Amino acid sequence: MYEQVQSVPSVAQKFLLPEDREEDSVDPGKVLFHEVAMIPVLLAEMYSVRVGSVDDVDLEILEQLYRELEVYLVADDLRMDVYIPILGADVSGEGDFDYFSIVRLGGEQREILSRVGNVHPRDVRKLCQATHALLIKDAPALAGGCGSSFEVVPYFSTFDLVDQFFDAAALESPSLVGCAQMIFSPNGWFGNVDVAMGANSPYLYRDYATRLDNLTPHSGELDYSAFTRIRGNFGGLSEGHASLRVAARRLRIARERDSDEDRIVDLCIGLESILGGGSGAGEIVHKISMRAAAILSQSGWGRSVDIFQVMKDVYSYRSRVVHGIPGPHKKELLHIDGMPIHASRYALASLGQVLRVALAVEGFQPDKVDAMFIYPALDMAADRLSDQ
Repeated sequence: MYEQVQSVPSVAQKFLLPEDREEDSVDPGKVLFHEVAMIPVLLAEMYSVRVGSVDDVDLEILEQLYRELEVYLVADDLRMDVYIPILGADVSGEGDFDYFSIVRLGGEQREILSRVGNVHPRDVRKLCQATHALLIKDAPALAGGCGSSFEVVPYFSTFDLVDQFFDAAALESPSLVGCAQMIFSPNGWFGNVDVAMGANSPYLYRDYATRLDNLTPHSGELDYSAFTRIRGNFGGLSEGHASLRVAARRLRIARERDSDEDRIVDLCIGLESILGGGSGAGEIVHKISMRAAAILSQSGWGRSVDIFQVMKDVYSYRSRVVHGIPGPHKKELLHIDGMPIHASRYALASLGQVLRVALAVEGFQPDKVDAMFIYPALDMAADRLSDQ
């Protein structure tokens, strides 16, 4: 086994921990020899986990376990299922939604979530509040070492899919939805054994405490129909213009902000990513306000002239913030039809609606907003005048 693994450099690299793989001077052979020597110990541990009793050893089960361990030792394309517990929402729907699945967490998985070291018991309780998880099936696994030196993480693409799911969910959930933990479940292989977790590995985000503080105070509801819409948003973000992903990410990040001044900056970045395109002349705030008025007025938000002025006021608040002018700011509180509303709340709702419209338009392009929304409105007005 040692010689077989050593003969394939891409496989031998596996036995360096991920952070050491870029070091030319590190010899994987020394680590590998130790890990292959660990095979009997790992087999014994996994057998006791799977079977429970070691009084009479079933050789067929033992051979099956050896084959699973062999897959890990010699394969260079390891796969795993990644469970991401959903926090910040009461989930009542389950199912397969093409890009992802929503599943109910079992007792064993909830036990794994609680097995985190150096975490305050209060935070452990919050981590275990999740009842359902986002499931990404058959994700590529970056694994290294074996036994006590084993380490596994997903590739960047998996983390990106997780972020994209919560970006898409930000358009449907009334509360902030996110995660602080993951469970990695190997598909047909194992490189480590834990009595309570088997071959599964928990992963805790480094900023878990901040995530918990943001996610647990308020909970919205996500049912099957909501996940169906999230699936549509997810597909639109995957296939649409890159600016839509920027806008969705800024919408989610804005909800996470503790400071309203940071929040308004994120929201205006999101609006500008969708509405600020094109090379036409004109002042950017005027252009964004005009385009937002054209889109939102067609969505039942009121008269375009009123929306235009409110959006300019929102940008006035944002401008004072980014130029370091100390508050309180005059335009921080808006008045619409005699009703007071905070500028960031209006911007949050505006960005969400503009993004929904953009996702619904096939082939949306930021530099084509005028052709899609402004010119048709002008043509309709011209037609009415001609009829009169």
